[in-house]
Amino acid sequence: MFGKIIDGKLVIAGQIVKDGNTTITNPTEEKLRELGYKEIEYTEKPTFNKEEEKLQEIYTDGDKITVSYEVVALTTEEHNAIIQAEIVAEENKITPRNIRNAIKGDTFALDKITEIESNIYQLRQKLRTVEANEE
Repeated sequence: MFGKIIDGKLVIAGQIVKDGNTTITNPTEEKLRELGYKEIEYTEKPTFNKEEEKLQEIYTDGDKITVSYEVVALTTEEHNAIIQAEIVAEENKITPRNIRNAIKGDTFALDKITEIESNIYQLRQKLRTVEANEE
């Protein structure tokens, strides 16, 4: 795989690359090198707590581009966005059929709704408040 770093971002060479106003389809390895693309080597991703942290890519540009990873803490906004997505996923588990069956006295449906509501409550407890210095 070939790529180059442009404005601090890794750009992967695809089947179509641009050279000024020229579009090159299916460029050869030689052509990619002429255009400044280099081989990319990825290091192993470290383990991290996905609820509290994320991986940030670090690029080292030499004879080849090496992609390594740094574990960084999620911002409050990122953390809350993940929790909100999980809440929506839980809410979507409550179907009209579950509600109709619970109203009719189906204990299984009622237990399912209760379990989902409990999961939602627990997720809401994980939401963080935004501190003034984070805004």
